Amino acid sequence: MSLLNLEKAINTCLNDIQYKETTKIKLSDSLHRVIAEDLFANKNSPPHNISAMDGYALHCNKNDMKGSVLSIVGKVPAGKSFLKTIHEDEAIRVFTGSRIPEYLNTVVIQENVSENNNKITINEKIEAHQHIRKKGFDFQKGDKLIEDGTRLEPRHISLAASMNHKSIHVYKKPTVAIISSGDELVRPGTKFANEKIISSNSYGIRSYVEKLGGVAIDIGIAKDTKEDIQKKINKARGADVILTIGGASVGEFDLIKESIKDELDLKFWKIAMRPGKPLIFGHLTNSKFLGLPGNPVSALVCCQLFLKPMLLKMQNIDHSIILTKAKLKKDLKQNDERQDYIRAYCENGVVDYHSVQDSSSLSVLGRSNVYIVRKPFAEASKAGELVDILEIDT
Repeated sequence: MSLLNLEKAINTCLNDIQYKETTKIKLSDSLHRVIAEDLFANKNSPPHNISAMDGYALHCNKNDMKGSVLSIVGKVPAGKSFLKTIHEDEAIRVFTGSRIPEYLNTVVIQENVSENNNKITINEKIEAHQHIRKKGFDFQKGDKLIEDGTRLEPRHISLAASMNHKSIHVYKKPTVAIISSGDELVRPGTKFANEKIISSNSYGIRSYVEKLGGVAIDIGIAKDTKEDIQKKINKARGADVILTIGGASVGEFDLIKESIKDELDLKFWKIAMRPGKPLIFGHLTNSKFLGLPGNPVSALVCCQLFLKPMLLKMQNIDHSIILTKAKLKKDLKQNDERQDYIRAYCENGVVDYHSVQDSSSLSVLGRSNVYIVRKPFAEASKAGELVDILEIDT
């Protein structure tokens, strides 16, 4: 099977993905969930005219009221109403959030008056309509304020609460079953770990799945036998995505594809990209199957390019891959037939790539914040030229 163009490979992964089912949850439990409905305001905010400051509400009936003396005829704490009608030479004491009667048109702040014997003297020029937040000033009943597909942050939850919503519909979280593969792998902290390779990929990918709004299911480490791989696959059934790490290449003990060949509807294997060439994608019963390379950098690059848009689309979130531009700090040679993701660090619009680009080097990835993205057969680039970069979010 020849190397597949990267863009075609990503589109193949996304072609038949459907939105997840929805469920209704309490608003208080909705942090970082993805809303599955357009949310409309159930009330006006504020629900009536309110004071924006501590001071005195009155009727401003002339251009210059400086020096005017008014009698204080009432007090309105926040949340209370003042039902009497007052005269033009009278005022009521109000506080931030106090309801302002419709017939009063301004608030003079307490710092701009002198109070004596239950009267105030206005010491500064005032204008009509100052320091009053009008009914519906922030939003009005029926306004659409949160759109379907929004991942809810604290600001959205505060807004939904102020719209008078106690519960909302959200998309169910996509599930990803993670299987590491290899006799050489052990968990961190295992005795005799110095003689083995730490299974680091599953920890990073599990965190990434959760960051993207999914649920990660750690199936464990499969031994390099078809029987154990099939056993782990059976435990993973029912997940939206079954993801394996390692065993995707052509070595004697790379057995993932061989172990499930009779039931895997294989869509592609091997991508024209670096790192991440030996990537498997297909359908396994009702699950998407994604077989990642074992090298940790390759696995994380493939997660950002393939797993991320899959999980976002399931939640009706925009899954576009956004490239920006930066100036090269040093020359880059011509590229070959594979799309390249070069680990680099970008600061103040200037990007510098690391000399070591080995797909096993997590320390280099840890010191990087972007990939320099180079198209197949891209010409050599000189220092100072603009290149495409992709922010690393794994």
